[in-house]
Amino acid sequence: MGSGGADGADAMSARAQGDAEEFANAVLTLLAVSRRTRGRLQPLFHDVTVPQLVLLDAVEACGAEGVAAVAAYTALTQPTVTQQAAALEATGLLVRTSSGDDRRRRILTLTEGGEHLLAAKRRVVADLLSSAWESLDDTEQAVAVPLLRHLAGLIVNLT
Repeated sequence: MGSGGADGADAMSARAQGDAEEFANAVLTLLAVSRRTRGRLQPLFHDVTVPQLVLLDAVEACGAEGVAAVAAYTALTQPTVTQQAAALEATGLLVRTSSGDDRRRRILTLTEGGEHLLAAKRRVVADLLSSAWESLDDTEQAVAVPLLRHLAGLIVNLT
């Protein structure tokens, strides 16, 4: 009986390993498609680059926490965020201010123009993805957004 139980556990372990590999392959495929799609979006945005949109999104999400938080959110280095933020500030899309408690800490905030631009570009992307959304049945739609957000959080926390 002991060896039968061990064989069963080994089979479950092998199945779990296979499932984990299938999951990893699916996530890697999604990441690859996402990367390719990001490049295809650029022609839709004549006034801003896709990387700039990613940074504006991050500023909206956590710019009040400072450059380090935006860098962590985007997986960019702090010097890259600082450089890109300066360029976006020059175009009037965001402002950089010093934190009251630490003058070296820079807070990033979208301007009204930055907020409008980000919202408009999100609508462009939503319109582009609407056919994919509509191809999902009701059950898939109910789980799609929470699952994608959860997966994004898991992937961010891998490193």
